[in-house]
Amino acid sequence: MRGLTIRNSELPSGWQCIAVEGEIDLATVGELEAAIESVLAANSHALVIDLRKSSFMDSTGLKALVMANRRFDEDGRSFAIAVSGGPVSRLIDLSGVESSILIVDSTDDLDRPSRQG
Repeated sequence: MRGLTIRNSELPSGWQCIAVEGEIDLATVGELEAAIESVLAANSHALVIDLRKSSFMDSTGLKALVMANRRFDEDGRSFAIAVSGGPVSRLIDLSGVESSILIVDSTDDLDRPSRQG
């Protein structure tokens, strides 16, 4: 059975991090959306979704990320995706979302977020 593991943490930079392992698809995207919603509700100023250990993501996962970015942006908060290599990185590249979402190779690449709003 395919599964999804989600871990929430705060990075030294002050960013909240949702680290995702496994496959993000129609069956599991609700778990990712719930984790994102909890960070939104906590009024965190910045969120990075760490997909470096995700083995697969379909269009439902991509849509969840685009919608999260939109909500963070509307609230003047920072949003990013950490991904490097593999099929998830390829989907991100092909989708063109890097024109609207900050994409980093590592969560270590993130600066302390500005406190807006």
